[in-house]
Amino acid sequence: MPRIARRTFVAAPADRVWDLVQDFAVWHPRLNIYEGGPEASPELVVTVGDRDAATRTLTYSMPEPPFPITDHRATIVVEDHRDTTCYVEWSAEFESDPGILWLLEDQLGDDIFKIALDKLASAAQDQWAEVALAAKSGDTSAA
Repeated sequence: MPRIARRTFVAAPADRVWDLVQDFAVWHPRLNIYEGGPEASPELVVTVGDRDAATRTLTYSMPEPPFPITDHRATIVVEDHRDTTCYVEWSAEFESDPGILWLLEDQLGDDIFKIALDKLASAAQDQWAEVALAAKSGDTSAA
């Protein structure tokens, strides 16, 4: 089964990034999560299969992927690096015609995963910067 993955470094604590990962609307406005399956027809719908806070792992599938693939299963993992930094890996496994894997690597890996991970990192780092600035000024409301 082919697997496409992208990984990024985030200058924010893993717990803070994990909180963001679970809300696609904050960092990936094209995705909508429906725990029990699609009830509407937004651009892209994902169904959460598993959410494990202990390992900071979110697994989901797309009932109707926008690519010529089947048996789609994606996973986002947030891994501690240090107290205030982490890594996020986003991967997907699926079935497809082997002749288009190069295209899927570009479209899914670069055009979706890489761009969305950059947005996630920016959102998390912006939030963390606000917390750090507030802590420096003595304001505890941003935490």
